[in-house]
Amino acid sequence: MACDGLFLAAVREELRESVGSRVDRIFQPEKETIIIHLRRGRETRKLLLCSLADQARVHFTTASFTNPASPPLFCMVLRKHLEGGILEAVEQPNLERILSFRFQTTDELGRPTTRLLIIEVMGKHANIILLDPSNTIIDAARRYTHAVSRYREVLPGRPYIPPPPQVKADPRNLEMDAFIRLMWENSWDIPLERLLVEKIAGVGPQTAREIICRAGLPAETTLEGCGEYELTRLYRAVQEIAAAVCPQGWRPVVIMEREGETLAFAAFELFQFEGLSRQFMATPSAACDFFYQVRRERQLLEATRRSLEHVIDRELKRCYKKEGLQAASVAEAADAEKFRLAGELITANIYRLEKGQISFTTPNFYDPHGAEITIELDPSLTPAENAQRYFHRYNKARNAARLAKEQLEQTRTEIAYLESVAQALEMATNFDDLAEIRRELRRAGYITEEKEKDKPGKKSEKKEAARPSTPMEFTSPDGFKILVGRNNRQNDWLTLKLAGPDDIWLHAKDIPGSHVVIRTGGREVPAATLEMAARLAARYSRAGGSSRVPVDYTLVKNVRKPPGAKPGMVIYDHQRTVYVAPWE
Repeated sequence: MACDGLFLAAVREELRESVGSRVDRIFQPEKETIIIHLRRGRETRKLLLCSLADQARVHFTTASFTNPASPPLFCMVLRKHLEGGILEAVEQPNLERILSFRFQTTDELGRPTTRLLIIEVMGKHANIILLDPSNTIIDAARRYTHAVSRYREVLPGRPYIPPPPQVKADPRNLEMDAFIRLMWENSWDIPLERLLVEKIAGVGPQTAREIICRAGLPAETTLEGCGEYELTRLYRAVQEIAAAVCPQGWRPVVIMEREGETLAFAAFELFQFEGLSRQFMATPSAACDFFYQVRRERQLLEATRRSLEHVIDRELKRCYKKEGLQAASVAEAADAEKFRLAGELITANIYRLEKGQISFTTPNFYDPHGAEITIELDPSLTPAENAQRYFHRYNKARNAARLAKEQLEQTRTEIAYLESVAQALEMATNFDDLAEIRRELRRAGYITEEKEKDKPGKKSEKKEAARPSTPMEFTSPDGFKILVGRNNRQNDWLTLKLAGPDDIWLHAKDIPGSHVVIRTGGREVPAATLEMAARLAARYSRAGGSSRVPVDYTLVKNVRKPPGAKPGMVIYDHQRTVYVAPWE
């Protein structure tokens, strides 16, 4: 990220176009994030100010935010003092990471006055502070006393003390000879990146690395490895970067990582990220806004994913615990036969038994060797009553075994279902996929939520459920279409609704995973297409990290859903099995 002094200088130039705009509305949708609507004629632009440590920035935004039902206190203070005011100026002291907005407004008595809104983009020390004409603090996004900072207090009624000024050279009016002298007066073992950050105003670590890259020097170069030639190249690179402060020198860009994640942004081209994809923007604000919108969506996506993972992990732990108890009950019930044997042996020897005996020994006529067995008796019961007691225990244990076995099967079916949902969650790449999984878990009773149908802008669940899913689509080298379900709802729709009876259905054998369908169109499927589909079925299963996975395949007409089965759960027959490596 590169919200350093030079980037803020470029944003300041962009913001100056809005001088003369009226403050229409002010919102605080998130913690330490302020949105100011600036209206000029029929055009309204949204100005975002954020003082979160890892997201501190200021720029125009096109993003939509959900505002809280009750505005926070700082938002109410800003509305009181700024709404209806006119933006008069945007200033930045000496390429510092500070922007000051001066508004012409009125006080409580309707008299003209000014208000200063200052944003300090300084990492963990970032803040948004509202001042009156005498530089007294009216309020701030983050209040703190001397217990937090010995340098200054940020509290209503206290005088505003700016952050300590940094004595650095302004790159916009720095001569080459002065630059070389500035460099050479330092220790020889200092890395150039650190030296540029410490000595040149407005330069952050990313900008320093870009300057070194443009100078054609290795990233780890120290001052010791630089002669006058290298420092001359470094100076020219500094001047190129400094020119990006003006609109004529803008080349706003966002660097993208794999899977659509944002890595960096700047008001100028970034050559240090060679080989990575990039998107060029019209303005520095657009670049910064796009960077943080993508990052915000990714964070929301991961937060939603984690919440669903928590639900699935919780339910799986419950099922695993229940499975252990039920398996133990089944094992205990396996001893029921010894109660039946005891009852039958008592009955066979009842003629020689008397009430009051505590045990007796008799040959076991069920044993082929006729080994003797000792059976305990209750001395308070008659021999017949002892036999009935053992038969009763046998019947009770047998019934318990049957019930425990049924419950164990149900629990293992539930475990398989939850693992299939966990697999779908790993495959989810967007909010639509996660929304389908959430709805599935809600219908299954694993999630209890507020009634969303009463919320404005929400579509009814019935309409959402009626919307057809969109599985992943691949094309084999032979031209056959291969469809892969992303989650259980898509698996059901793909197998039971979309696929034809003569299409080929594939699934990892006895492993939770996606349903895969080859659309045959009545044609014979070549071995290469079948192998590709099998490898996709292996890839999108819980065994996707294995080196060899068994995959069943059969015609779709041989696949059916049992009554009352959970989403994605089917049974099939006439299958064949192949062993393949997962698709990469």
